[in-house]
Amino acid sequence: MIARPHDLLLLAGGGSWEAALPDWARASLAACPWAVVRRAPCPPGLVPIGIRGPSRSQRHAAIVPAVAVIHRVPPEALRSHPRLPHLAATLLAVARLLDGVAGWGPTGGVGFELATGRPATHAESDLDVLIRTPYRWDQAEATRLVEVFATLPGRVDCQLETSRGGVNLVEWSRTKGPVMARTPDGPQLVTDPWDPA
Repeated sequence: MIARPHDLLLLAGGGSWEAALPDWARASLAACPWAVVRRAPCPPGLVPIGIRGPSRSQRHAAIVPAVAVIHRVPPEALRSHPRLPHLAATLLAVARLLDGVAGWGPTGGVGFELATGRPATHAESDLDVLIRTPYRWDQAEATRLVEVFATLPGRVDCQLETSRGGVNLVEWSRTKGPVMARTPDGPQLVTDPWDPA
């Protein structure tokens, strides 16, 4: 199984890996057995995940065996499911902008709620969006997208998935020098996020 950062995973319960989890994380998985793939170095056959708790401060990093994964939902599979009334207008506007242009999908609380049906957003929630960018996006293109996002009814926080890792769209549009890329080995300053170097 190939799991990429921001994919949501439905997990089988009862694995020995759960023994090391804090009580709240075990309870959270018992109620809603989903986790998100995070960026971290991991041996083959294992997947780095993040577990959400009921409060925003409850997040826990763990590693699960790939065999514990029952189902994988990438962000792209969630873009045509605007079931959240308070974010539907923003989701539809983003879809009009990006469908056919780039692989994209909602992440964060919105993605989690769309995939699981479990409430994770509220009326003031941002819409976190991931755009897959296998080819270089110039900064003028990024700036145009930032300007359009600023006109939408809800706030959009967008990350570009590049060959070097995740790069914030606003930061890429404004930075003349190195930009911060989120990589499996932690944040790194890179001059060109599409240079695999």
